[in-house]
Amino acid sequence: MKTTEVISRIESLVPSGFAASWDNCGVQIAGSEREVQKIAIALDPLPQVVSSAIEWGADFVLTHHPLAIDAKLPSKLDWFHDVMKQVFCADVTLFASHTSLDVQFKGAVSWLGRELGLDNLRVLDPVAEDEAGDILGYGCIGEYASPVLFTDFVEHVAQLSGCGVVALCGPEPEKVGCVGMCPGSGSSLMDKAFSLGADVFITGDMKYHPAQESVGAVLDVGHFSLEEEMMRRFSAILSEELGGEVEVKFFSGRNPFAYHVQGEGVCRP
Repeated sequence: MKTTEVISRIESLVPSGFAASWDNCGVQIAGSEREVQKIAIALDPLPQVVSSAIEWGADFVLTHHPLAIDAKLPSKLDWFHDVMKQVFCADVTLFASHTSLDVQFKGAVSWLGRELGLDNLRVLDPVAEDEAGDILGYGCIGEYASPVLFTDFVEHVAQLSGCGVVALCGPEPEKVGCVGMCPGSGSSLMDKAFSLGADVFITGDMKYHPAQESVGAVLDVGHFSLEEEMMRRFSAILSEELGGEVEVKFFSGRNPFAYHVQGEGVCRP
């Protein structure tokens, strides 16, 4: 399968035309048109991830986060320069599906809502409708058939996300019946979620003042945990779409945050 065909098949799943206007989806670094036999998928285009992918023999690297949102030159010997050097020398294509993937509610982005067993799962913030009539947008919201205890809910989210440290803010309900969520930096949608009846909102990168002002309970499981699993699942979706014509492999990233727990030392969520 040629490079252009791989891009076409990715775009059929997550069209860049639905990406946010500020975003940089699509080709980040162009490689030569070639026969693609191996596609590496990861959350971030970091040097160690790209190096592992190239050592594996990847002809094409697909990440969620772009190499850069705004165009810039490799004017410093930093990680950006390192990634560009590796990709150029290997002559592979680096491609990003960022908000083009985030708005695909029926895809991997809403995995946590499905794993939590929420009913009537739907888009939290609709932004468009595709040719099939499916609503696209950011985040999701749904309900439990029977409310669950808040403490049990938090533990369930921690287990599913693999997040060892969950930050909580806002008034905590006794029970949880309606849940809203948005992976990544989704705190801007929490007020909308609460206005639609959510008892809890799940996201990452919660900031200090919004945490103080929250009218409902918020679980911050970090930017990494939800999107790492999202890309793991997207790799399986893409592999199925390609029907075995190309080998697809997910490359795990690394949470940039570690925490010092008193009496226990440093731990990673």
